[in-house]
Formats: sequence, C-alpha cells, structure tokens
Amino acid sequence: MEWPKPEGSQCPACGQRAIIVTSDPIEQTVSGREYRIDGFRYNCCTACGEEYFASGQVDEILRAANAAAREDFGRLSGEDIAVMRRGLGLTQVQLAARLGVSIGLVARWERGTVLPNAMADKYLRDLSAHPELVSEGELIAREGRGPYRARAK
Repeated sequence: MEWPKPEGSQCPACGQRAIIVTSDPIEQTVSGREYRIDGFRYNCCTACGEEYFASGQVDEILRAANAAAREDFGRLSGEDIAVMRRGLGLTQVQLAARLGVSIGLVARWERGTVLPNAMADKYLRDLSAHPELVSEGELIAREGRGPYRARAK
C-alpha cells in the first residue's frame, strides 16, 4: 500500500475525499507540556481533521517528543538507561523488579517512547551512582494504584 495515501483519497473517518499529504508540525503532549514535532509526512483529512500516520511513524513521533521533553526536564535518555543497566550487569527484567515497575515500561524507557517520571529518573540515577544501595532482588519502589481512590466495598 502506498504511503502516505495520495491526495484526494477517501477519509476512513468521515468518508469525504479530502485527504491531503502534509508536513505540518505535530502537536504532542509529554508530561503535561506541549511539543511541536517537525519532519514527518503524513495524511490529514481537510474535512474532519483526522490525521493518519504510517506504521512505525507513531513510535518515531513519540521518540522525538520524548527527546524534546527529556532535554526540557533534564531526564535520562533511553540510551543512558540502557548503558546504566548493562553497566550494573542487570537485565531489563532485573531492573524492572528492583524498581517495582513492569518489564514493558523499562523497555519503553530504553526505546525512548516513554519518558521516565521524575521519581524513576531519580531512582535510576541513585542506583547508577550507588549500586550497593539495593541488594539483589530488593525493591526500592513499587507502582501504586495511582491517585487516591477509595477501596471498593
């Protein structure tokens, strides 16, 4: 299948023949801040505003937005996290277990598609600087239930 679709293609969302190819900046929110990401060609429907991206393009957009946010917030990069983890002799599974987060989250941090939050970034930096603080298999954090909500009765 040709990508992006040719101009004048039918929009799957509204049915109009109003698809255009654009390189307009993409607005992406990361950690509550808006970032404008340039350099991507994609389809947009002029009738309904729906945007269409090629397979794999969304991960690249997320990486670009997270890179901008990482610089803005001063957080570790995915490569920094991977190098730190390997330097400590840990697998992604072991690092996830020590931090009390999912294995998938560690993988997304390293791929750059998710920005570590401030607390995770701090823990990772502390672990890198002082690996003796955490004995093997010991948790230093655990994902919680999120914002407080009353328990079901």
